[in-house]
Amino acid sequence: MVALCSPGIGPLASALLLGLAAPACCVEPPRARDLLALGFRTPEQTFATFQTAVRADDPGLERRCLSADFVARNGLSGFVFLKFWEDLEKDHPFLRKGIADARLEAPAAVGRTRARIAALTHGRRIEIELVREDFCEAWSGGEKKADEAAPFGERTGVQDGADGSRWIYGRMPLPEGIEAARITELRFGREWKIDGFEVVEPKDAERKRRSATDDIP
Repeated sequence: MVALCSPGIGPLASALLLGLAAPACCVEPPRARDLLALGFRTPEQTFATFQTAVRADDPGLERRCLSADFVARNGLSGFVFLKFWEDLEKDHPFLRKGIADARLEAPAAVGRTRARIAALTHGRRIEIELVREDFCEAWSGGEKKADEAAPFGERTGVQDGADGSRWIYGRMPLPEGIEAARITELRFGREWKIDGFEVVEPKDAERKRRSATDDIP
């Protein structure tokens, strides 16, 4: 078993490099329907998006699938992650294959702010931890003017109308120096992001299944 919270090259890479031994084969490019299905609304969709990013060889999208805390604790700024992933692909050609071929073992176990899913690939079991991240954004055309990791419940609310209707709304501070008329889009949401991996050998996976307890908060 390989733990995924150790320093160094990072939990994602250390687990996959040590745990996966896929046969030498090229990775199929993503299909059009995979590209249209990108998103982070459910744990399953987030993992599928990560697989699509790997198949497309898109480091920017790969990094977007990771939680802010995962990125911070492993020092994976945009440029660092790009170089990090390029080096991994050169040194370990089976890395992409193992991720791309993984298939979910069962639906995600979902708690209030965390979730867990498991995937099978080439005789190994990958256990993926995810965390829910709340956000709010303000856009002016194609330019993002504000991006906050603010609690969804604090930035949204429901108002009752006099006619019995109910209105849901979102609010955030107007970016300094920006006229309200220039804001063209507000986004408020909750997304699932990958917060860690663990690759389990077949015999360890069976033992864990027999003694597992659900500790999702």
